[in-house]
Amino acid sequence: MLDDLRRVRAVQMEQAEALAAADLDALDRLDGERRALQARIVPREGPAFSEAERTEARALIAAIERDQRELAERAEQARAALRRELGRLGAGRAALAGYRPPADGRSLY
Repeated sequence: MLDDLRRVRAVQMEQAEALAAADLDALDRLDGERRALQARIVPREGPAFSEAERTEARALIAAIERDQRELAERAEQARAALRRELGRLGAGRAALAGYRPPADGRSLY
């Protein structure tokens, strides 16, 4: 379980890099890996964790939770920026659609 938590943390850092680079393919691949890892992290029978392992697990979980919130905020900011950019493109398309060349086919420019 600790190995899976460590890998979730590493995947999360890779997701932050992919988000910053707008690498959607990497984000998709990493999301699939993260989901598979999280599905494996379940309480199970086995030897109890040592105190050091419990401390590490708690610290990893706290970092994962904190950074997941930050990733979600950064993703929302990226979405909002994309929404604004698409809105500006839409306004330009509307202006272009409203342009009608003169009937004789000659432009004044």
